[in-house]
Amino acid sequence: MRILLISYYFPPCGGAAVQRWLKWLPELVDAGFEVTVLTTEGGDHPVQDTSLLKEIPPEVRVLRSEAPSLSKFWKLLFGEKSELPHGSLDLETNASPLKKALVWTRLNLIIPDVRKIWNPSALRHATRFLRKNPVDLVITTGPPHSTHLVGLKLKQRHNVKWVADWRDPWSSIYYLKLNPPSKFSLNLQRRLEQKVAKSADLNIAVSNHLASQLPSKNTEVIYSGFQPVPVSEAEEKTSKYRIKYVGNITEGQRFEEAVKLIKNALAGKDFELRFVGTALSQNQRKFLADNLPGQHTISGFLPHQQALAEIADCELLLLLINYYDGFQGMLTSKLFEYIGSGNRIFCLGPRGGEAEELINKYGHGACFDVDETALAGAKLKSLYEAWEAGENDKNQADNAELSSARQAQKLIALLRGLNKC
Repeated sequence: MRILLISYYFPPCGGAAVQRWLKWLPELVDAGFEVTVLTTEGGDHPVQDTSLLKEIPPEVRVLRSEAPSLSKFWKLLFGEKSELPHGSLDLETNASPLKKALVWTRLNLIIPDVRKIWNPSALRHATRFLRKNPVDLVITTGPPHSTHLVGLKLKQRHNVKWVADWRDPWSSIYYLKLNPPSKFSLNLQRRLEQKVAKSADLNIAVSNHLASQLPSKNTEVIYSGFQPVPVSEAEEKTSKYRIKYVGNITEGQRFEEAVKLIKNALAGKDFELRFVGTALSQNQRKFLADNLPGQHTISGFLPHQQALAEIADCELLLLLINYYDGFQGMLTSKLFEYIGSGNRIFCLGPRGGEAEELINKYGHGACFDVDETALAGAKLKSLYEAWEAGENDKNQADNAELSSARQAQKLIALLRGLNKC
């Protein structure tokens, strides 16, 4: 089978957005698929991770088309240290009128997202490629959901079968829930979302809740999965109880409540809270300094393999679920990597979501609402005491079903079935 995968985010872009398909590419190649990836050249990427380039199978052809960058414009307006928002439209309380106006414009006038400025370039390159290289399937992955509009155009123009991959909700994504646009703009987002979902020959979603929100019966769930990380079996007991949070803090996560809970539950204990690859605001850094002086560390972005090693090398992994209407289907790539590490997971967030279900079924942890301070604090204290007593707390359950290799096999079966239709 010949596949054209269109993705705004692809190495050397780093971060969670690239991991889902990067993990699946070797499995697709091994299964005999001929894969071409169309991605950006010079796009706005949250982080760069050149180490990921080595993970692209040599058999995969990568095409890059020019993507206008807004980062330079943003830095010109707000200074070199100011970063173009990625995955968040939250504004600090002292935001300038200009920044507020730009965010309002993004929410209400730029539909579905600012990455749509890449679409003309992507469509030209994809059309040029398809004229000389017919394919069996076109696959688009979002966010940015504007990329799906490229797939929609290609299906209309070339009558090619098309798969839309949904890594996040569209009209109900958390930053639109927490920063609602006008009713007109939100309705336009919903109409585009419905048109994409109904037009695609197959939709694949990262969670059951997200799949249930799509207005199409041609929808299947495929988890992002994890790749096993070798860990030494002869680990010595560390001098400190290390709690790690890996990744960024986003809107709707109760960062301050989590820090206070850990501080109170482990008062007088020898522990350290580490934030790995986390971009914290000045206020968040000050909050940590005031509440956990000498008991926290913050590291900048790390290459993916180093981040996985950090996940594997700790006593407890902290997971924060966003508080918003739609949390039920929030399954980040990080969750699967947490589960794959075998380490205990301590999850704080709204109860009853799919993340909690997976942790209970495959993982090795406990989930609490941030308001359940007494229960959560008692559990955290008991985990520390078990570590102090030298108990082995690695997960022995079989979680192979959640591996990226097993999820890729499900994907391969679906694509082959679609190709026969």
